[in-house]
Amino acid sequence: MRFFIKFRGILLIILLTTTGSFSQTKPYTASFVGKIGPDTVFVETYSIVNNHLYGKVLFRMFENHIGVFNVHFYPNGTIREFNWAAMDPVNSSLPYQATTAWRFPYNRTMVCSDDTCTFFISQKDSPQEIIRKQATASMDFYGGTNPLFSLMEWNCVRLAKSGKQVLGPLTMTNSGVVSTVSVRYTAKDTMIFGGPFIEYTKINVDDEGKIISSDGTGTVYNFLVTKHDPIDIDQLAKRMAKSPGIGDPSPRDTLNVSVQNSLISVAYSRPYKRGRKIFGGVVPYDSVWRTGASNATVLTLQQSIQIGETVIPEGKYSLYTIPGRQAWRLIFNTNTTRWPTDPDRSKDFAEVPLQIKTLDTPKDKFTIAIRETKVGGVLKFQWDTIEAFTDFKLLNR
Repeated sequence: MRFFIKFRGILLIILLTTTGSFSQTKPYTASFVGKIGPDTVFVETYSIVNNHLYGKVLFRMFENHIGVFNVHFYPNGTIREFNWAAMDPVNSSLPYQATTAWRFPYNRTMVCSDDTCTFFISQKDSPQEIIRKQATASMDFYGGTNPLFSLMEWNCVRLAKSGKQVLGPLTMTNSGVVSTVSVRYTAKDTMIFGGPFIEYTKINVDDEGKIISSDGTGTVYNFLVTKHDPIDIDQLAKRMAKSPGIGDPSPRDTLNVSVQNSLISVAYSRPYKRGRKIFGGVVPYDSVWRTGASNATVLTLQQSIQIGETVIPEGKYSLYTIPGRQAWRLIFNTNTTRWPTDPDRSKDFAEVPLQIKTLDTPKDKFTIAIRETKVGGVLKFQWDTIEAFTDFKLLNR
């Protein structure tokens, strides 16, 4: 009997030691709501249990769809495994069937071990699973156009627990590009998250580092985000799916203009104002702006042009601008493929001044225009109430 009592006591101690931390840990569950102007673009509900993050998010860009996700972390807080599935907004048990032409990923999985992160991607119109590998010692954040704010919060909490002012450099990916970001305190209740690739999102946090709200104005994550009590994503999606999604917030467009029988083309994305403050808000003053959205804005010249004393030879250039309150600067860069929030400034070919004026009729949609003149033309950049412009000459071949 004494042996049985002793054995039972030892067994109880073992059970408490091996399972107690999990059984005493309650899931933390909350929601985030993200908006661009008056439009709700996502609602995310998530739970965190120990080193596991899981949940659902309703995205309204580009079409209504639900993302079901789970992320598992190593004890140091870096990602061990990331799983994402795109599901139908009316029935989240069914895979989402995108109706648009863009190559939509049905499923994404990332597994990180032995200094390598391997990506497994099932994509629309791809008969076979796509497998990619990235050599990296660790991975901290996964996010593209539609990030998981719960994963952003995970890193904010990591910083708060560390007792440091800065957590980073952190490695991030969108499965195609690997870059670095950081999280740092700028005040007791304020952090900023980002880096050259995605700029910096301002975050209001509590003492534990949990996100209360986020302002991404002027960044890739150009959302105003607020924390809410848990929201039933399935019920919300069924209601919101009755109306169309908000579409591409910055649709791609191409401008083709014949100037003195020479073709000038501009391929660019055209963001909408959506009730926001544009210059000095969405587009900060005195900083390099991608001059549009999404991929780089690319100018193609069939013939050389001259702006002031600067000659721009025929060819392709990515365009960047530096908006100011009194005048702008226009940058011609020879790297047309780099993600434009992190331009390679060593590839800048030329920088010229732009004049500005106030438009009589505000432009809700960012617009690039070219008007032909007797010797060349006028290149214009218009958005909200501002037009930045410059004359150019067409040079003889």
